[in-house]
Amino acid sequence: MRKLFISVLIGLLIITSCGKSKKEREVKGNTKISGIIQDGQGKVIIVGRSVNRQFKEIDKDSLEDNTFILGVELKNPEVIYLQILSNHSNYPLFVEPGKNIKLETDANFSNVKIIEGSPSSIGFNEFIRLLEEYRNKENELGIKFKEAQQSGNKAEEEKIRKEYYKLQSEKLEKLYQLAEANKDNVAGAIILESLSYNQDADFGRLKTLYESLPDEIKQTTYAKNAWNNIKNSLVTAIGQKAPDFEAPTPDGKTLKMSDVLKKSKVLVLDFWASWCRPCRVENPYVVEIYKKYHDKGLNILSISLDKPDAKDKWLKAIKDDQLNWYHVSNLKHWQDPVARKYGINSIPATLILDKNGVIRAKNLRRQDLENKIKELLNE
Repeated sequence: MRKLFISVLIGLLIITSCGKSKKEREVKGNTKISGIIQDGQGKVIIVGRSVNRQFKEIDKDSLEDNTFILGVELKNPEVIYLQILSNHSNYPLFVEPGKNIKLETDANFSNVKIIEGSPSSIGFNEFIRLLEEYRNKENELGIKFKEAQQSGNKAEEEKIRKEYYKLQSEKLEKLYQLAEANKDNVAGAIILESLSYNQDADFGRLKTLYESLPDEIKQTTYAKNAWNNIKNSLVTAIGQKAPDFEAPTPDGKTLKMSDVLKKSKVLVLDFWASWCRPCRVENPYVVEIYKKYHDKGLNILSISLDKPDAKDKWLKAIKDDQLNWYHVSNLKHWQDPVARKYGINSIPATLILDKNGVIRAKNLRRQDLENKIKELLNE
């Protein structure tokens, strides 16, 4: 993400024995973005916005002396993007009408620093930098995990998997803190909205954060979207009774969740899809847990988010992965009414219900899932 300049770079065209300085560009628009691009000599920087997922150029400047100044006409706050013409990588900036930004970075936008800018633009940049930091760490773990897979080192695979989950928890905590630190500006609402799409977030904590936002921040689209997601997710928070639902089975009949619950001491609701690789990777472990505890009262009800034309793929995945438990699907992808009722924004997603239908845990994997099932079966 990028930062905005409050002061305009000024360079008078002066011819001397030592050379000449860059003339100040006449830029249009009520908001200016300027700064220094290290090692940017000879490159061209462009500012643009996303229109129907296409980059639309607004202004550009040459980096003759590593400096630039760009102009943007804004009616409302928005996210715009910087791009170096030679590498096409985009960097987002949150900009507000009349609030200039000045920044320093390199030609790869690997370490963007906002020198001058509004609290919202600075907070947004911190958000982007945090995401990039953890994306790099996740990529490093992904490389190590692939190497462990190729060498058949199962112990190393499990070690890396635990490191990954720990990394996700660490990232979530830093995002909570960053949202709280920016709750008085729009960046806080943007971060809150991002968190509200994360199924592993603490939605009670997000609710508290939302309630602490100033009224003017609550009126932003970001805060409204966040609150809508938070409300939906609180319906299925730990300690709440899981809402009942019914959906079509593979043979075209209708199955109610409450009917399965009556047969269960523990019921796992498993949201997945045949196209979801992480779901398929986890399936063998869930199968082993099911075999081990089904006779003791464990049942699993899988809700597939497969697409309307993918019933064959759904049925094949059930057979191939040996998922010998209850299955339903409306075959409506992300518009599945059960997934929407439960606020599911990503898969795999699981909810562990006790015999009374109360949600006792969410999104547990492998040993953690087995431990919780054993605990509830023994109650």
